Amino acid sequence: MKILAMPLNDVVAFGCFLLCWLGYGVVAKWLAKRKPSLITMVGVFRERWMKRICQRDSHIADATLLSNLLRGALFFASTTVFILGGLIAILGTGATVAEVVAQLPYSVPSEAWLLEFKALVLIAVFVFAFFKFTWSAWQYNVLSIMVGAAPTAAEADAAALARYVDSAARIATLAGDSYNHGIRAYYFSIALLGWFIDPLMFLSLTLVVALVLYRREFASQMLDSLRHAAP
Repeated sequence: MKILAMPLNDVVAFGCFLLCWLGYGVVAKWLAKRKPSLITMVGVFRERWMKRICQRDSHIADATLLSNLLRGALFFASTTVFILGGLIAILGTGATVAEVVAQLPYSVPSEAWLLEFKALVLIAVFVFAFFKFTWSAWQYNVLSIMVGAAPTAAEADAAALARYVDSAARIATLAGDSYNHGIRAYYFSIALLGWFIDPLMFLSLTLVVALVLYRREFASQMLDSLRHAAP
């Protein structure tokens, strides 16, 4: 198999990419249980939002907010389809792509089959993103239905109301998590582009993307603002 003939630099860079991309979510969840994170703090406000929904009769503002969230997921889903179309178009043209890449500054020559393998990996990342964005859109649709069916304090007892709020907040969190997974795939796809030029650039960009994601989730000014606003 040609994959077994992949240069060592490419193997190490690709292994680091898989470790960072697939492992980041696991590590982030583990850290979020031990320190404040952007995701957990947003979850606090999602629960507050669902409580407010059950305290008012008019949901016009809530419908507008949900529409914006749904539109964002659908925008990325449709954009991903166009990206996939472009990537699939270059399959089978490895020799031509190799000639073009060889003209780029600092590029390392690669065989045609290796460039097509890199394109396949990039396609796999965007397929993953597409499924996450469409699933997020479906979850926001379900949340819209729950908001429309939300009981008020006069219609349900405190225990039933608490269960409804908890379920709605959980669905909102699941939709947000799916969206975040899609966005992370976009981030790491930027690192993958560096692989077409040089495996060391690919490795460096992968580490930079992982660092940027960590900083935004656990050490950003937005997180400080959310912590300040929460009780």
